[in-house]
Amino acid sequence: MRRRDLLATFALALSFIAVGGCGQGGETASKVINVAVTPASPPNLFEENGKTQGLDYDLFDGYCKARGCTMAITAYDWQGMLGAVVSKKADVAFSGISITEPRKKVMDFSKPYMDNSWNLVSLKNRNIKLAKLDTLKNYSIGYARGTAYTDFIKTEFEPKGIYKVDQVKLYPTNNEALADLQNGQVDMVFLDGTVASVYRKKLPIQDSYVFEGIDRLGFAFPKGSALRADFDKYLDELGPEKRQAIIDKWMK
Repeated sequence: MRRRDLLATFALALSFIAVGGCGQGGETASKVINVAVTPASPPNLFEENGKTQGLDYDLFDGYCKARGCTMAITAYDWQGMLGAVVSKKADVAFSGISITEPRKKVMDFSKPYMDNSWNLVSLKNRNIKLAKLDTLKNYSIGYARGTAYTDFIKTEFEPKGIYKVDQVKLYPTNNEALADLQNGQVDMVFLDGTVASVYRKKLPIQDSYVFEGIDRLGFAFPKGSALRADFDKYLDELGPEKRQAIIDKWMK
């Protein structure tokens, strides 16, 4: 083989080594992934002592370590986080994001990585317990804007006369909603079951009603993202046992 051909073959081999994992579309394996989060969604994603951590963080950090990538994390409120994905300012978003049909129209999702419940929580001293949802209209509800509860109310509650979206009080994050709950400004707050499990340990709240079997969580990517397919591949490589071990670590 002539020297020129040998050098060309060697260069081609190097190019194949550089592509793959985080190197989608010819990018190198040292790619920086722009990540959008909302840090008020424990145990999936939160900040403590200036450090971003949580269940979702551990999953994606494992992916980056396996693929030689690094994360550049930007914090948003819930609506801003999803908007960053839709506008392609972020390569991925994660903070316990529900996979819903309306969202699937404007973004792509990874395979579901865990099931979730939706919990209406109230203060313990109010002792609000809903045996049936037909009494829900007697109470005020708050939650973080941009969350999946709005579509749920529109499709499941409004047609049945249970509750209307225009009755809801919206907040930037769960923290503001829970602050108003404690101040008596709202009667109940919608939280993901994972989030509720954490705040029940910190605040005098209880479940007033729990919706189960309707929600699964996934990582959100811009439409057409090649990164999504490789992350799904990583979830398969990780396997259900190791993935569940990460979930169990944060759900204790």
